[in-house]
Amino acid sequence: MLLNTQGAALAADSALTAIEYHENGTASIRYQTGTEKIFILDQKLPVASMIFDVAEFYRYPWATVFDAFVARHPSSGNSVAKVAGSVVTFISKWTSGEDAELRKALPIDDVQERLSFAIYIAALVQRYWQCTELAGAVDERRPTQTEMARALDMLRFETQYSGDYFQNLFMPFGETPQRRPIIAQSNPRLVALLEAYLDRLLASMLRAMFGEGTIPPEIKSQLADLTIASCVTDWIPPGVPKTGIVFAGYGANEVRPMYLELKIASAFGGIVKHQVVSSGSPGPNEPAIIRSFAQADLIDALLRGAQPGYKYVLFQLMRQGIGALMNAVGSEIAKKDATLARNILQTFDQAPLAISRAILMAGDDIARHAVEMRVAEVVGSAGPQLLAEYAGKLVRLSVIEHELVGSQTVGEPIMAVHMKRGSIERVKSPIG
Repeated sequence: MLLNTQGAALAADSALTAIEYHENGTASIRYQTGTEKIFILDQKLPVASMIFDVAEFYRYPWATVFDAFVARHPSSGNSVAKVAGSVVTFISKWTSGEDAELRKALPIDDVQERLSFAIYIAALVQRYWQCTELAGAVDERRPTQTEMARALDMLRFETQYSGDYFQNLFMPFGETPQRRPIIAQSNPRLVALLEAYLDRLLASMLRAMFGEGTIPPEIKSQLADLTIASCVTDWIPPGVPKTGIVFAGYGANEVRPMYLELKIASAFGGIVKHQVVSSGSPGPNEPAIIRSFAQADLIDALLRGAQPGYKYVLFQLMRQGIGALMNAVGSEIAKKDATLARNILQTFDQAPLAISRAILMAGDDIARHAVEMRVAEVVGSAGPQLLAEYAGKLVRLSVIEHELVGSQTVGEPIMAVHMKRGSIERVKSPIG
């Protein structure tokens, strides 16, 4: 996605990734090329959307979902944010059955709602397991009561506050973490779903992850309360398959384009589990906005100086080095005061993780500013048609990379749209 004060462009390849769930509880991934990923939602403003990651929702291609939305909402709001909100409301009314006419046009197997809920619970329990590991548990033994309680605090914090536990744990002094937005209210449909399935699903998932009898009743009860509270926040467990949707275009009274990025995971109990990732509009301080979203390692390397895999290795090496340094310091202190050494190491046991992360984020910002700004200078002065060509060239970097390694997850042709106030135009393979 490229935006400047003159216009906006979205570009995507044509490869589709779909997850198919089978009756025996297994799942498989299907790849397909020649798929449209960009959709015009409002021709007049205009506003368009682009999808990435999972290409289906409730077993319907997103193209079908957006076609139904446009047919029923020829005017869906006077801004990009309102159009995005209308899409979420539309999905909620469809999947919950509140819109009976739409449900008849796009029938849904009732099993799908239970499957979506079960996937959510499974991913939540998996995240709780990850938190117990971060709290000190190791594979060779079961987590202790203290580790389970601390992990529960971590997960509670993460589901109720923006970011993850460790991002907020080491915030600058005086800053407070932000509460997560509430995306829905409790309703009879959600209550019925929780009463029918929550206890049974939690019990089976905890048994599968931790073993029979590991999690005591009081921890399970607290985890159930946490789960219920998490349903209405914008938190999405890391293991839940998600569709990314980028909305871009103009509001009725706006002379500059803007974008809004959503993650949509699933829908159950009348709630669409979604999260606003970011939004923005070009202006004096940021005249050009350049964003890549999926299968974009080479694009990121061009804009930010390194691929994610390299950054991950660097992060782990820094974490190990800082941890070894702290242990060495602790050993020296222990020669004079063992208790003091133990207390210091317990207090700063997560410091290697936080410090490594902070260093990497700072380095990323510096590299991004140094390299991305050079590209932004060119993008900032480009007209809408040229924006589409530039966006197509960036996508072609990913296509070339995946062709070289024989991957099917990115493929030709490249399709794009470019927008200016009051008009939108589709472009196919903009650089031929």
